[in-house]
Amino acid sequence: MPTSAAANPAPERSDLRTIGLVGLAHATSHFFQLLLPLLFPWLAKDFSLSFAQLGGVVSVFFVVSAVSQALAGFVVDRFGARPVLLGALALFVAAACALAGAQGYAGLMLASVLAGLGNAPFHPADFTILNNRVSSGRLGHAYSVHGITGYLGWAVASVLVTGIATASGSWRLAALGAAGWAAVVLAVLIWQRDAVDDGRTGLARAAGPNRGPPATGSTASAVQNHEHALAFLKLPSIWLCFSFFFWSTVTLSAIQSFAGPALQALHGVSQAAGAMVVTGYTL
Repeated sequence: MPTSAAANPAPERSDLRTIGLVGLAHATSHFFQLLLPLLFPWLAKDFSLSFAQLGGVVSVFFVVSAVSQALAGFVVDRFGARPVLLGALALFVAAACALAGAQGYAGLMLASVLAGLGNAPFHPADFTILNNRVSSGRLGHAYSVHGITGYLGWAVASVLVTGIATASGSWRLAALGAAGWAAVVLAVLIWQRDAVDDGRTGLARAAGPNRGPPATGSTASAVQNHEHALAFLKLPSIWLCFSFFFWSTVTLSAIQSFAGPALQALHGVSQAAGAMVVTGYTL
């Protein structure tokens, strides 16, 4: 007897294409989380910035990303995941270009804000696409690939951004290289846009779910009650998960942002060696 995959190969190919494209986009999100921190040694030198000022740039990125991510889920529900995902990648291109042209601290802040806005929608958009397009039997694999590609995005950023800046002696050229990366990924997703379409427009969402049997009994009553959109905030599990994500992000971002500069200051290692430490950590 043939296996289910062999008997029905088209869905498997479709699933793998969607998983790969969403993973590529997620890797780009993580890539841009490290774009500014990896260039701190060059930025501090050229603009005479302290570590406190550099930390402010990172703080702006994550504050903007956090606030915007709280709203991004509602935007994805209203307009669909695909246009939001493509818009996020376009923001990354704009952020990298702003960084390449920055003439001072204000320019770095602008790049940080744009990158934070671009980073915000990825989780709601990515998981919406995966949940709507990937077969239920492969969702576990899809989530795993999604997580792995994020870490790979960090590792690639450490090599690519630091490599370009070190080889060329120009952090602006490294920023343009990051813009090129995001532009290529954006072009690929536009080309393969059918594979990242969650199949639900804002109008369809407003009309309600389009899958599954009609609600009956208590389920129907719950639907008819029309709970407030923020009712999920009453759930303790939401706050436990938020707490875990918040504190793990605090420690992770500190290591990624300042491990390289700290190693240079404390042990005199080169910029490239400091970046490789971050790369090894993420791998």
